[in-house]
This record gives sequence, structure tokens and C-alpha cells, in this order.
Amino acid sequence: MPEAPGESPLDAAGLRVGSVELLGERFSIIKAGSSGAVRASGFGSPNSLAYAVFGRRSELLETQELDEADAALAAVRAFADGDPSLLEAIDVHQDGTELRRAMWRAARLVEPGTLASYGDVATIAGHPRAARAAASACGACLVGLFVPVHRIVRASGKLAGHADDIAVRQALIDHERAMGMRG
Repeated sequence: MPEAPGESPLDAAGLRVGSVELLGERFSIIKAGSSGAVRASGFGSPNSLAYAVFGRRSELLETQELDEADAALAAVRAFADGDPSLLEAIDVHQDGTELRRAMWRAARLVEPGTLASYGDVATIAGHPRAARAAASACGACLVGLFVPVHRIVRASGKLAGHADDIAVRQALIDHERAMGMRG
């Protein structure tokens, strides 16, 4: 469950961006500075993802394309083909409190093709009474797929979020199950 230590947005000298097709849509990855850690990922344009992490400063940063052989791009391609194991080895970095980082680390432990509740994630993170904090951390996650928040649901078993987000999360879960993914 690698996470790049100590990098902040101020360390970003430039952005490296790349996209790959996943479930018939464009899935983008943002890396920054000298670190190989993924700083943002998700469906949509790299510009909107970069803005989510760096705000207006993202417009001023030099942008380069990720090499097609980049490990994060390869991991997403492998996931698309039914192998989620490479996602776990990708370094990620998100700014957040230690509690949020603990929730994101815990979410990375939820096995492909399965669901866990926010309470389950809080328990895995060592904070069994912090289900709301787990929900908040999942909602704030900027490195989706590498931190598989799509597998995290309400205690009732229902997906939470806005309509587009729920549709994307359901599509990822359906893909994992259709491909027979199990941890």
C-alpha cells in the first residue's frame, strides 16, 4: 500500500499526465514534480483533475505526457483486462489529515469484487467509531481506482454520492465482478 512520503503541492515543478481507455471512457492520471506518485486519477480530462489538486496554479505548471510504459497507466490497462493486482503497487499521494490518510490506506485493503461499508473501513483503519470520517475521506479521494473507494458503501449496502458518481462506481464494481476479480 505505497504512499509517497512528504510531498506537497509546493514540490510540483510540473505535471505529467496520461490517459487510457477504461470501460469505454477516458481515464486520466496526474503525477507532479519529481515523485512517481499518482496525485489524481479518474474519468475525465487531465485539466479538471489537475485543478482539483493544485487549483488555479495548475494552469501555470508545465505539462508533459506520461510515457506509454508508465507503471500507473499499465496498472489501469491491466485492471481493464481483469487484473487488479498492479494497482496496489502504485504509489499515491494525497494531502490530508492523518485520519484521512488512515482511511485511504484502509480502503486500499478492500478486495476487488467485494464491498465494504464505511464502518468496515473505519474499523480496518483502527477507528471503529469513525464511519462518518471514512465516508468523508472516500468522498474527498482524488486517486480513485488506486484507492478503490468505489468498493465502499453505506451500512445499508447502497452506494452513496451524486448520480454520475454512483453510475461510475457501479460500472467499476460490475466490471470487477464480470471479470471474476477477487483479491
